[in-house]
Amino acid sequence: MATESEETSAPPEKPKRPLSVTLVAVLAVGFAAYSLVYGVLAVQSGENDRLADGIFHLVFALGALAAGVGAFWLRPWAWATFMSWAVIGLTHQILRYLFFEDPNYVDMAINTFAVLALSPLEVQIAFGVRHTENVQLSRPTRNPLDRH
Repeated sequence: MATESEETSAPPEKPKRPLSVTLVAVLAVGFAAYSLVYGVLAVQSGENDRLADGIFHLVFALGALAAGVGAFWLRPWAWATFMSWAVIGLTHQILRYLFFEDPNYVDMAINTFAVLALSPLEVQIAFGVRHTENVQLSRPTRNPLDRH
């Protein structure tokens, strides 16, 4: 027969959200707001050549908002979404640099920041992407954003 202390055991501890995840999530929500405003203005302009661009930004705003909120909640799909977004964005900017000589260095920097902020082991564990079964966490984090 189970004792009362076994029945009322504490629920598993919720992982703490690293500061770097918060920064990336805030960037995504900010970018979602920008894309939403840009998309609405482009669609309302009534110009046919801006309609497709406006619709793209509206859809992109929805995806960025979902990824940002998912990152605040530490959902594993949000980590995968951010990494996919960063890979596509970096590839796009490298191709622009190589073939069109028109790269957006701010976009490159933001995507690089997202990759570097979401790559540490502690962040992957917090998102549930990597499990702690075979991981030794005895040494402190090397991510300067997460040092307190």
